[in-house]
This record gives sequence, C-alpha cells and structure tokens, in this order.
Amino acid sequence: MNIYGGRAGLNSVRFIGEKYQALARFKNGEITTETRRKKGTRKIFTTLSKIPFVRAFSLLFEFIIDYWKIYLVVFTGLLLMESSLIGSSNASFLHAIQINALVMLLSFFVIAGLFMKITPIAKYHAAEHMAASAYDEDPDLTLEKVKKQPRTHKNCGTNLVIPVSACFCILFFAFGDALWVFLVSWSIGYEIWRGEPKIIWGAVLAIGKVAQYYLFTSKPEEKHLMVAIEALRGLEEKENEN
Repeated sequence: MNIYGGRAGLNSVRFIGEKYQALARFKNGEITTETRRKKGTRKIFTTLSKIPFVRAFSLLFEFIIDYWKIYLVVFTGLLLMESSLIGSSNASFLHAIQINALVMLLSFFVIAGLFMKITPIAKYHAAEHMAASAYDEDPDLTLEKVKKQPRTHKNCGTNLVIPVSACFCILFFAFGDALWVFLVSWSIGYEIWRGEPKIIWGAVLAIGKVAQYYLFTSKPEEKHLMVAIEALRGLEEKENEN
C-alpha cells in the first residue's frame, strides 16, 4: 500500500491512501478508527496541476476550498479583535500596526510552532512521521518498530514551506513588500519542492529536518504512536479490500 499523505490533529492522526483515508482518534482512553473514500479531485484542479508554475495555485485553492471553515473562523476572529480594540477610534487596528510581510511570515512560523508544542498536535505529528517511516520499511507494524524511527520525515509539508520561504526572503529584500512577491515565491518554491533539484534539495531537507524536530514535533508517548499505528492499519485493511 502506498501512503499519499498524513495529517495530525489535536487528538488524532489521519493517513491517506490511493482510494481511502483513515482517521484514528484517542478519546476517553480509547482509540477509534474510521475510514472513508477519498473525495474526487475537481476537474479544474486536475487540469491546472499539469501546468508548471500555475499548479502551485491549484494546490493552494484546493486547500482553501477544503478548509474554508478554518479560514472563516480566522477572518471572523480578526474582525472581532478589531472591533473590540478599536472601539470608537477611527484608526484601523490591522493597519495601525506597521509590520512587513517578512516579519509576519517569521512570526507565523514561531506562533504555529509554539501552538503545536503546547498542544498534543506536535506529538501526534511526530507519531504520524514515525509510523509512516516504519511502514515504508515493513508493513507489519509493531509499537517497538515504530519507536525506533526518527520523528522527522522527508515527505513532511515543512519541506514545501522551506523553499517557498527562501524564495520569499530573496524577493522581499530585492523588491520589497508586495503581494506579487508572495505569489511568485509560492510558485517557484512549489516547483522546487516538486522537482527536488539535486543542487539544493539536500539543504532543503536538512533545514526542514531541523524545523520539524524543534518547531513542529515533540517526543510522542505510546498512546500517540498507537493512534498513528491504528490509522495505518485501518487504511491498509480498507485499501486491500478493493
């Protein structure tokens, strides 16, 4: 069975296969697993995914559509924050704080890392990586085999963020703060991530490994590892049925 992706949640791990996805949760001291068929890829995204430098936005738009509720919550939170802090002032809170996009990008990574570290997400993220690595070596998963794996993974989404961020920093210092700088950085960074050029990919993986280890993962406990194992077992069972 091929693993096409994985995701960690507050109390869960999700793995995605060719036709199905499986989600394992830890709740009230028990692990429950549910599987469901993958959503079909929208035709427009399939077409865009074949066009170099444009396909990066296909991934971005698809992600926004799939997780629009999260973006709606964030936008609503910003509006509520603005109205509560501004009061009767005519100044806009979002524009009163002068901060450039580079500082915002770096701050986002730090805040995201801190959030993951103080919640179980970082441990489930590590468990996801370790279970996937163990499965790649031997599909017959056991807790002991998974424990021996590193908590970083070469296919983690962090490795996409690294080239995008590097391109953004270069273009930011060359051209300043502008929307097109982010868009071009995303496009070029995605192509680097997709093509894995030998000249720089080793450096990308090295930086990504450090970021994963110190920012986005924590040492998991046995319960976190077992959740990841059960998610993979559930996915394998469903994929093998068809």
